[in-house]
Amino acid sequence: MALNLLPLYNSTFKKYLRGGFVDNVSQRVPLFNWMRKSKCLKPWDGSGKYVVEEVMTDLPNTMQALAAYEQISYKPVEGVQLVNFNVKEIVVTITISDREMKANTSKEKAIDLIETKMKQAELLFAEGLEEMLFSDGTAQGGKVMLGLAAFLPDDNTSGSLGGFPRSSNVWLRCPSSSGAKTTVGFDNLMAKLRNLKNTCSRGSIKPTIYITDQTVYEGYETLSYGKLAPTTKGEAKDLGFDGDLTFAGKPFVFADLITAGDLFALNPESLKFRVEGLKKSSDSPFQIDGPYDLKPHQKATVWILTLAGAVTANYFRQMGKLHSIT
Repeated sequence: MALNLLPLYNSTFKKYLRGGFVDNVSQRVPLFNWMRKSKCLKPWDGSGKYVVEEVMTDLPNTMQALAAYEQISYKPVEGVQLVNFNVKEIVVTITISDREMKANTSKEKAIDLIETKMKQAELLFAEGLEEMLFSDGTAQGGKVMLGLAAFLPDDNTSGSLGGFPRSSNVWLRCPSSSGAKTTVGFDNLMAKLRNLKNTCSRGSIKPTIYITDQTVYEGYETLSYGKLAPTTKGEAKDLGFDGDLTFAGKPFVFADLITAGDLFALNPESLKFRVEGLKKSSDSPFQIDGPYDLKPHQKATVWILTLAGAVTANYFRQMGKLHSIT
């Protein structure tokens, strides 16, 4: 009788993965939530071992002022470099043993079991996804995607990306500086934040989120007390950060698995998350395969939740970092 409920398990898992699952994961991962809301999630066709991104290296002065009957110059506009970003695949499994199925033979109990399993998968994906998005891509033997630490190192002249060393490729350097205190805790934070925002800006194009750890967030909160009140309207609310602080009118939030003392100023024009199977940015980037019968080795059934693609960037000067904030 338990096996008769397998279609219910299967259809419910797939339906929930397309809807509530991605919303619940997003609510637990501020950076991923901002990427979804800001349309940073982009389709990838699944071909090849790389996502190839056209990265802007500079803005050559090719604008021409014409005199009457002057020939137009057709010199190619350069300033773009193709950079390979390694494609990675991360998975979370949902496994239901035969014993669990036999213990939940009614539809009501089966639904309860499904909800428990999906909640567990949400928590696992949220934890792993947030850790990966802030990482340098070396975790689990380098099998995870590159995260912000790979794009924005403390020393913006060190290391390389896609085979291009930062020491000789200025276009790979994001603004980065120390936010260490001078004498009193967080006494440099406001000045450093203003400088970072201005450095990452061009005209009205500015960072749209500032994300840091809880300690720095609370330090900023103390500095803001009586001056910069939490917001419940505008863009912060639209991104799901109702009641959080803002800086220069943009959300100022904290994440759990970010390196202590780090703060990132991000722009959706620069940061992308290329995902296999995605049709539009608002879709769920997660896919599900299964059910797979694990017999004869195990008396259980498994579903595999997958997220495949790469986090990429195409204009590094519009993203910035403060590190070592105290």
